Amino acid sequence: MTLFEAAPYFNLILTGPKGVGKTTVGRLVSERLRVEVFDLENEILAREGQSAEEIRQLFGEARLKALEAEVIGQMVLRRQSVLIIPGPAMLEDVNRQRLAEAGVILCLTCPLNEQLRRLHVARGAWFHNPYNRATILSRLKREQAVLGLGLVTLDTSRLSAEAAADAAIEFWRERAAV
Repeated sequence: MTLFEAAPYFNLILTGPKGVGKTTVGRLVSERLRVEVFDLENEILAREGQSAEEIRQLFGEARLKALEAEVIGQMVLRRQSVLIIPGPAMLEDVNRQRLAEAGVILCLTCPLNEQLRRLHVARGAWFHNPYNRATILSRLKREQAVLGLGLVTLDTSRLSAEAAADAAIEFWRERAAV
């Protein structure tokens, strides 16, 4: 790999609502540039032994936000990495500021109907339960607030995962050169 092909020094932070392709795109970027990828929800799961959703249900929103802030504080110490941050964590000013100082932020988007289609494909029979569908719809509506932050966006609805990864890499390199 030449110096030009290497990943920029600062991180690429991918954010956006559930179902827009953050994890898929992040992993592809990681593979192509041979950099590490860190997913906030996976980091919390590894550290706490419970998913972010379980922590929210058992201990409340305040505990989850505190954990997110703590883990983000550790994640931003990394360099040349892809950081995957769920939309709600990006809504906290302190998290957004820390992340902006550690790299470039790209918000992945797609229309709600496409998010639902992707989640249906990924979750299969789970999605047929009306309670589960209502829960995920409620969460998606809450997560749409990240789109109002004025971040640079990439609509993934008409892109293959590979094309979205290419666009993310191009964005990362362009922003890092500034």
